[in-house]
Amino acid sequence: MAIEKITAVDKIIIRSPYNHIELRTATIVTEDDAVIAQNFKHENIAAGRYDKDGNWVDTDMSGHSTEIQGVAAAVWTDDVKTKLKEFLAETNGING
Repeated sequence: MAIEKITAVDKIIIRSPYNHIELRTATIVTEDDAVIAQNFKHENIAAGRYDKDGNWVDTDMSGHSTEIQGVAAAVWTDDVKTKLKEFLAETNGING
C-alpha cells in the first residue's frame, strides 16, 4: 500500500479587466494509484497594490514557478497596470 501526496497548480484563470491571476492548487492523496482524497486551494493575484503611504508596489512573483511568472509577465502589461493603478487610486482616494 503506497500512499502518495501530490500538490500542483492545476488551473490558471485570467480575470479581466485588470488581468488578475487566479490559481487553483490541487492536493491529491492516492493509495495504490487510486485517489482517496483531494483538496483545492484558490489564490487571487493582482498586478500590484498601493502601500499605506500611497506608493505603488508591483506584486512579487518570485515565489511562483517560472511558468506562472511567465503568465504574469504576459498579461500584466504596462497598459493593464496603469488601468489598475487608476482604478485603485480612484477607489481608495489616492492621488497617484
